[in-house]
Amino acid sequence: MTRDKLASDSQTLHRFLQLHCDKEHNDIPKKEGTLQVRFHEENVCEVPYRLCEECETLFLYAYERLRNCTQEPKPSCRKCLNPCYEKPVWKKMAKIMRYSGMRLGLTKMRQFLFK
Repeated sequence: MTRDKLASDSQTLHRFLQLHCDKEHNDIPKKEGTLQVRFHEENVCEVPYRLCEECETLFLYAYERLRNCTQEPKPSCRKCLNPCYEKPVWKKMAKIMRYSGMRLGLTKMRQFLFK
């Protein structure tokens, strides 16, 4: 995985989880934090987040899996032949990706249509 791909995928992961947390866990207290995205011990970027404890744990778990992915080139996790996620976490993440993907797509479409 390249430096730019890790930064991009980490930010995408954040957007998906942030949207899910904001909509589904809006009544749960949030923690603010910053993820230091590192590529070969070099700081690539910072991703600030505001997530509930459950989503923060999932975000940090997913980032570690992303960072340590051995596949080259990295496939989408859904298409990976050797997934590194534990099965229950994989199912939970797939559900979040479906939920957020639909909403992010609709958000982008609205921005395009109503410029």
